[in-house]
Amino acid sequence: MAGQRVSPGAALLRSSRMFSMPAPIPPPPGDFSSATKHYSPTSTIHFPTHLTVTTTASSRITGDWGFKRPLPLKTTTKATYPLARVRQVDSVEQVTDFQSSSDHTITLRKFQEMNLPLSVPIANSQDTYSAVKHMKSVFEDDSDKTALDEKQKVELVNTRWKFTGPWLAGMTDGDFKRFLEKKVRNRRAEFRAFLKKILAAEKRAQEVGQAGEAAPSEAASSEAASSETASSEAASSEAASSEAASSETASSEAASSEAAPSETAPSEAASSEISAEEISDIEVTEYLRKLRQDRMTLYNLVSRFLDLAPVDLKTELHLLGRLAPGTRLELTRGSPYGATGPPITHPSAGLSYLRTRNFQENHALYGPQLHHPPVKARVLKPTNFATNSFKPSIGVAGFVANTPIDDTSFNSSKQRNLSEFNTAMHKLELEKSGGSKVYVQPHMATVDSAGRIHVSIGEANSESQLVQKELVGEGAVYDDIVKKGELPQVPRNPRYTGSFSARPGSRIPGSATSYGLGRSSRNYE
Repeated sequence: MAGQRVSPGAALLRSSRMFSMPAPIPPPPGDFSSATKHYSPTSTIHFPTHLTVTTTASSRITGDWGFKRPLPLKTTTKATYPLARVRQVDSVEQVTDFQSSSDHTITLRKFQEMNLPLSVPIANSQDTYSAVKHMKSVFEDDSDKTALDEKQKVELVNTRWKFTGPWLAGMTDGDFKRFLEKKVRNRRAEFRAFLKKILAAEKRAQEVGQAGEAAPSEAASSEAASSETASSEAASSEAASSEAASSETASSEAASSEAAPSETAPSEAASSEISAEEISDIEVTEYLRKLRQDRMTLYNLVSRFLDLAPVDLKTELHLLGRLAPGTRLELTRGSPYGATGPPITHPSAGLSYLRTRNFQENHALYGPQLHHPPVKARVLKPTNFATNSFKPSIGVAGFVANTPIDDTSFNSSKQRNLSEFNTAMHKLELEKSGGSKVYVQPHMATVDSAGRIHVSIGEANSESQLVQKELVGEGAVYDDIVKKGELPQVPRNPRYTGSFSARPGSRIPGSATSYGLGRSSRNYE
C-alpha cells in the first residue's frame, strides 16, 4: 500500500530545522573606548549568539545538515569538527548564510574539562586574596533567587543578580533620557503612594520607640518613691507600724496602677498602626523636601521603587572605606555587581553547573590526589622588561587568564630563576610548534556584565605536573620505577648476556599498558 502523500510544505517541515532553531540573542554591547584602538572584525565575540548545529559523519559527506538546501562540501568538510552556526536559513540571494562555530563550541568543551565552577565576582577588586580563598558559587541560595517578594528584594539587594530596572552607571545620556521619559515620568503617582507607606512605617517605628523610652522612666520614679517610703517607715515608732503598713500598701497599689498604663503603652502604640491612607498629601510633600536634602536616602528609596541595580558610589574618601568620617560601621559587603553592573544572563552563563570544586581526584595507580590535575596553558605574550611589559599573557581553555599579582613565578625576573617555566615566561620561543606551553592550576572563574569570562590561575604543584605529564604521554615516571624494580643489580649468570627474568619469589605487577600508560611489557624483557 502506498504511503499517504504530503504537501511540499509539510515535507519541508518534517526534514528541516528551520522552525526548530531559536532566535539569536542580541550581540554584546560595543566598547566605546575601542574607537582609537585596533579592532578585528574576525575576532571571537564574548559569547555565542547563535545556536550551534552539528550532523553525523554520513550526512556530512552529502552536505545534509537538515536545512532547506545542502551546505557546500568544500567548506564543511575541511573543518575538523562538524560544527556550524546558521545566520539566515534563506537569504535574498537564495543561499544559506552560515559559518563555522568551532570557536565557542571547542571553548566550551575545554572549559568543562577543567571542572571549574563559576564564582560570584569580587566585590572589592583590591581584596583578591580572600576572594580566592573563600570562593562563593553562583548557585548559592542567598544569591541565586529570581522570584522574590518586596521584603526579600530589599534584604538581598547586595547579593542577587537580577533586577527589573537598569544599571544607571552603564547607560549613555540618550538611554537615560529615554528611560526617564518612558519608564519614570508616568509613575509619579505610584511613587507618592510608595512614599506614604514608607512615611507611615517610619511614624509607627517612632511612636513605638517613644513609648518604649517612656515606660522605663516611669518605673524608675516609682521605685525611688517606694525606697523613700521604706526608709521613713524604718525610722517611725512601733505604735505607728500598722498605719505605716497600710500606707505602704496604698502606695504600692498606686505605684502598680501607675506602672500598668506605662507598660501597656508600647503595646497600645503598636496596636494602633498608622496606615498609608492616614498620611496626607501635605505630609508627603514635606517628606519629599526633607529627602532632597538627604540624597543618599532619596537614592535608596528611588532604587527600591524602580528596582535599580546597585551602583558603586566612589567618593574622594573611597580608599578609607569604612573608616571614612560620617559613615556607619556595617559588617556587610557591597554588591559584587556594583562596579561593573549585573550580568545580562545568569552568572553561570551556561558554562558550568558545578557548585564546588571540593572533590578529590583518584588516580588509577597512585590513588587519591591532593591537588587537581594542572592544565596546559599557552604563553601568548611573555614578559618583556625592555618594553615595560611586566605581566605575561597566558591563554587557558580559550580565555586569557588573570595571573596572580603577588610574589610568584609569574612575576619573577629571569636572573632570579632559570627554570623551564621562567624561561617560557620571558622568552618568545618561535622554534616550538604553537609557542611555549606551561602547566598552571586554575582557581576560579567569573562572568562580568559584558559576558566576558575571567579565569584566575596560579602555580601548579610539581608532583601534579609529573602525574599529568605521564597521563598524557609526556613522561614515564611509573615505567622507570617498575623497570628499576624488575632488573636485578647483579645477573645470576655472569656469562649470560641476553635477557633475563625477574628474581625468584618476586611478584611482577600488571603491565602499565592495561591502564593506558607507558610502553608494552616487551621492553622490560
